[in-house]
Amino acid sequence: YNCCSGWTVGGSGTLGLSYTAANEFTTTAGGLIQTINVGIGYVTGTNSFYVALDQVGGNGLPGNEIGFWGGLSSSTTFGQCCGLVSINVNSAVGLSANTADYLVVGPTSLTSTTWEALNLNSTGATGTDLYSNDGGQTWNSNGTQTIGAFEIVQEQGGTTPEPSSLLLLGTGVLGAVGVIRRKLNR
Repeated sequence: YNCCSGWTVGGSGTLGLSYTAANEFTTTAGGLIQTINVGIGYVTGTNSFYVALDQVGGNGLPGNEIGFWGGLSSSTTFGQCCGLVSINVNSAVGLSANTADYLVVGPTSLTSTTWEALNLNSTGATGTDLYSNDGGQTWNSNGTQTIGAFEIVQEQGGTTPEPSSLLLLGTGVLGAVGVIRRKLNR
């Protein structure tokens, strides 16, 4: 990720306005989440923020909350390398494949003195970038931008059989039933 460039996250105690960031992303594979890694650096103040995952609502803005993790802090000052915060999800929070969701990062209190910076990714990933000055009650759009640096690590689940595999399995079962039936009729 880009250690020296990012989106402001903070409370009004230092910045005069509260800033909550929301970045839209689409997962390619669905499954339960193990870990969320967020590239974020501390600037000044209380060093406390939250991360949430929200579904995209009907209006294209963050909607139903999928998961929430509060009381987080960064161990690295913004502008230095490797300000990575890892969240162990350890619950039944999951994402569906090929659906858009939002990663939301905000201050734990709208009036806090925290000032953090959500680092931008360095892979070129873009999405809808939103910010809110009232904790997500209303959202302002920056349009399509480079999104923050984050990674969502999902469990390696079982595979879902393809329709042709199910047909082959069904044919094999029917054949086995026929052989057993024939032997019983003798």
